[in-house]
Amino acid sequence: MKYLFIILACFCQVSIAAQLPVVPAPQQWLSADSKLLLTNQKIDAVGEFQSLAELFAMELQQRTNKNFTAQSSSALLNLFSSADASFNFVIKASLAKEAYEIDISDSVTIRASHYQGAFYATRTLLQMLEGPESMTLPQGKIIDAPKYQVRSILLDVGRKFIPFEQLKDWVRMLAWNKMNELHLHLNDNSWGNYSGYRLESAIPGLSSKDGFYTWKEIRQLQDFAKTQGVEIVPEIDSPGHALAFTTIRPDLAQKEMNRNGFGLAYLDLAKPEAVEFMKRIFDEVIPHFDNQYFHIGTDEYRYKLIKDKKRKAEYGELFRRYINEMNDYITTTHQKTVRIWSGYEHLPGTTEPDKSIIIDMWETTDAQNKSNAGYRFVNSTGQHTYIVPGMVYYGVDDDFLYETWNPRVFHWIPEDAKKHSVLSQASPGLLGAKLHVWNDAGPTGYTWNEIARLTWPSLQVMAENVWGNKASKNHADFSLRALKQSKTADITLLSRQTNSMDDHVVWAHQGVDKHFIANSHQPLDTTSANPDLEYPWTAEFTLTRQSETAGNDTLLSSDLATLYIDLEHTFAATNYSAFLKTEKMPEITKRGLALVRAHQAPGYEPLQSYRPEVLVFDYLVPMNQKVTIKLVGEQEKTSLYVDGQFVQAIAKQMVLPLRTLGSLRPESFQGVLHKAVIYDSIK
Repeated sequence: MKYLFIILACFCQVSIAAQLPVVPAPQQWLSADSKLLLTNQKIDAVGEFQSLAELFAMELQQRTNKNFTAQSSSALLNLFSSADASFNFVIKASLAKEAYEIDISDSVTIRASHYQGAFYATRTLLQMLEGPESMTLPQGKIIDAPKYQVRSILLDVGRKFIPFEQLKDWVRMLAWNKMNELHLHLNDNSWGNYSGYRLESAIPGLSSKDGFYTWKEIRQLQDFAKTQGVEIVPEIDSPGHALAFTTIRPDLAQKEMNRNGFGLAYLDLAKPEAVEFMKRIFDEVIPHFDNQYFHIGTDEYRYKLIKDKKRKAEYGELFRRYINEMNDYITTTHQKTVRIWSGYEHLPGTTEPDKSIIIDMWETTDAQNKSNAGYRFVNSTGQHTYIVPGMVYYGVDDDFLYETWNPRVFHWIPEDAKKHSVLSQASPGLLGAKLHVWNDAGPTGYTWNEIARLTWPSLQVMAENVWGNKASKNHADFSLRALKQSKTADITLLSRQTNSMDDHVVWAHQGVDKHFIANSHQPLDTTSANPDLEYPWTAEFTLTRQSETAGNDTLLSSDLATLYIDLEHTFAATNYSAFLKTEKMPEITKRGLALVRAHQAPGYEPLQSYRPEVLVFDYLVPMNQKVTIKLVGEQEKTSLYVDGQFVQAIAKQMVLPLRTLGSLRPESFQGVLHKAVIYDSIK
C-alpha cells in the first residue's frame, strides 16, 4: 500500500476527462502519465461482488483472449486489496449506490458500496483497454458518479414486437453506456387498426398473435437486467392507445372517439366496467415486475373527437380523475409508485394529479411550474428526445443534444429565446431524462437492426448528458471518442449477422442461365439467416426481360420488402401536411424499376401494407435486351446504376429482400437471369 500512495502522490489532474476513451466520461480522472501491463489474470472480490467478478472475468477473457479467474477473498476489507491479483473489488460504504472509484497503479482496485457502482466501474475498465487482446491500462485514479437518478430509454415494443434475445441486447446497449432504466411500452396501436399487447395473459385473445413475452421470459429479463445494472420499468398505456383492449372488449370503447386509421382505440371512462377492466389488467401484470415504478400511460386521450362541448368537458374531468383513481389503487393494492405521461393539462377539468405521481413531461414544457407545485418529473421532451424510425416527424439532433441541450432544457427555439423553457438549477423535482424509440410504423417498417443502429449514437450522447460530464468540446469530438466504444461493445443487434466471407458476398449466381416464367420462384440460398439485408448493400443483376406483366414484375421478395423489375404505382401524400391529411396533394403515377418496404399495418404483401414505402426509379427495364442493373443501399439513400452508368439516387433507406427469387404469384419476373451477386457492402 505504501507504493500505491507514492504513485497517487505524483498524479496530475486532467481537467478534460475526454482523454479517456470512455462513454460517458467520468467525473474525475487523475492521470499518472504511465501504463499498467496486466501480468496475471486473477480477480479478487469480497463476497458481495463475487458474481460481478465472475461476469467481469468472462468479459475480460472474451476481449483479451486470456483466461481470467475470479475468486472470493474474505481477507479483503474496506480499502485493502490483494497484492497478487490484477483486479480487486472492495467495499467503500461511504460511496453512493451508483458511485465508484478506480485506482490503477501496480494493480487495479475497484471501490463501490453497491453492485451498481462496481458494475459501472467494470464498464469503464473494459472501455479503457487499449484495443483487442490488449492487457494494458493507463495508470491513474477515477472518481465517478452519475448526476441524475433516472437515465432511461423507452422502447416501444407495443407497436413492434422484438424477440426476447434481441431485447436483452437493448439491455446490454444501456449497460455499456451506464444508462440504468429500460422503459418498456408494452401495448399500443398503429395505423391500419393494428394493435399490440406484449405480455402473457389469462384474458382470452389479449396477447398478440405476432409476439408476446411469457411470464417466464419477463422473470429472466429482469434477472439478466439486474446483472447489467438496468431496471425494467413496465408501462401499460390507457385509457388512450387502448385498441388491444377494445378489440376484445368492444363494449368498453368510447364510440364517439373513432379516429381515422385507428378505430375505436379509447376506453369509455364513463363506464365503471372500463375502469374495473384496467384494474384487472394491472392486477395481472404488476406482481410480475420487481421495479418500484409502474407506468399507466395516460397520454393522447382524443376527447376532441366528441362533438358535444358539454360531453367534452365531462370526459376531460373523467380522464383527470382516472389518473388519481388508478394511482390510489396501485399504491394501495400493489405498493408501487405510479408514473404517467404529461398532457392531462390540455384536457378540461379541475382535478390535478396526486403529488406522489412521477410525470414524464413529453408535450408540456412547464417544468418550472411542476417544480414549484412539488411534483417529481422526468424530462421526456418530444421536441428533443423522440426517435421515430422511418417516419417524417420528430427525430433527434445529436449536435444540439450534445452541445446545447441538458436535462433541464424542456423546450428550445433557437430563433426565439422567449420560448425557451429551462428549469433553474436550484429547482427541485427533476429526476433525470429519457431517450425514446417510438415505432409508429408498426410491426413492419425499419428492422430492429436498423432501429438499434439509428438509436445507438443518440444513446451515447444522452448517456454522457445524463451522467453529467460532457467532456468533449463539441459533438464532432465526442463522436470520435464514442466511435471507439461502438467498435468494442459486444452487442449482436448492432451487427447484421450476414455471415459473409472476406469478399462480402451474401449470395451469387453465375454459370448456367436461370429461366423464369410466370410463378417461377425459389428460395434464395444466402449466407445470412435474416430474410432482409439492411444497409450497406449492393445488388447486381445481369438479365434479359422477355415478358411484360402489367407493370408488376417481382424479382426478389420477403414479407417485408419486394424488388420489382417493373412496377406501376400511384403516389398520394408527398409531404408532412398531406401525411396528416391536413392538405390534399395531387396524385402522381410512376412506372419503373422499384423497391417496396412494408410500412404500418401489414398486408398480404409489402405493397398492400397500410402505407407502404415505395421507390420507383426513372428507369424502365427494356424488353428482350440484356442489361446489368446495380442497386446500392446506404443509410438514407438508395441508388440505381444501369450498365455501369449512374441513373438516379433517392433519399430513402431501404432493405433488400433475401427470402425468395421470383414470386409465388403470376406477376413474377419472366426472362433470363444470366448472373447476379449480392454484397453486404458498397461495391
